[in-house]
Amino acid sequence: MSESKPAVIYLDDEEINLLLFKEMFKKDFEVFTTTYPEEAIEFIKNNDVEYVFTDQRMPLMSGVEFLKELEALNVTTSVKKVMISGYAAEGEVSEAIERQLIDRFIDKPWTYQGLKEVISTI
Repeated sequence: MSESKPAVIYLDDEEINLLLFKEMFKKDFEVFTTTYPEEAIEFIKNNDVEYVFTDQRMPLMSGVEFLKELEALNVTTSVKKVMISGYAAEGEVSEAIERQLIDRFIDKPWTYQGLKEVISTI
């Protein structure tokens, strides 16, 4: 009997990041990736998701805006939220940390081992 893997979603506007994440974590998680915030929101509303990963700087909606929408919908109360971005100095990210919209922040570029360690501590 096989055990089901935790579901994760990763929202990023860069397809290469999504492909790498999916390939590296396919043995650890059921991975859903998208470049569209609306698609991510619908997936989270309709599935039991354990982790949400999001980039910060995206053309349609920032990662913080995305997480604020999830908070308003009350769909992420038990979900662990991780922001992955190369733009840590933005005030919006600081606000997200203070408001506990994210559990962890990870700088790009990330590594499998580094991300795995962060996941194991949240």
